[in-house]
Order: sequence, then C-alpha cells, then structure tokens
Amino acid sequence: MATSEETLNQFLDHLKDDHITTRKMMGEYIIYYDKAVVGGLYDNRLLVKATNSSLSTLPNYELVEPYPNAKKMIHYPFTEDSDMILKVLSQIKKDLT
Repeated sequence: MATSEETLNQFLDHLKDDHITTRKMMGEYIIYYDKAVVGGLYDNRLLVKATNSSLSTLPNYELVEPYPNAKKMIHYPFTEDSDMILKVLSQIKKDLT
C-alpha cells in the first residue's frame, strides 16, 4: 500500500520547517533533513532511521522494515508531535554527518 498524498500533506503541515523536504519514490515519500535522508513515510507510517541518537530518544518504539528485507527503522506513530519529530530528525542528521 502506498502512502497517500493526504498523509504527506498532513505531515508537512504539522512540521512547517525549512530543513525538511520530501521526495516521492515508488509510491512512498523519502524525508530529508538538510539534504540527508533521515526517514520516510511508508504505508502511511512515519519511519525514521535507527541511529544512536534516535534509538536513545525513542527507546520504546517498534523497529519495523519499511519494505521486505530493508534495514529496520523506528516507527513513530505521533505524526502531529512536530517538536519531537524535528528534534529526532535533527539528531539523525548529525549522526549521519
């Protein structure tokens, strides 16, 4: 099941941050923080990369595969929690650089 454009628009409406961009890819949306891939919207779910920082900030959230045989990512179900999402995405970007 692909992610709906409505889900993408709701996600972006809550964030409203210049650091965040998305790109549609194979029915899903890749999330970038300052041009670094930090997560995605997969099957209408927000999944973020599992890095040291994101795992310590979100320790009790489920790790799931965005698609079969993919690296597991953290499923963060609270897409309206813009403060936490931006904090985590910023941390992931720092972990990757």
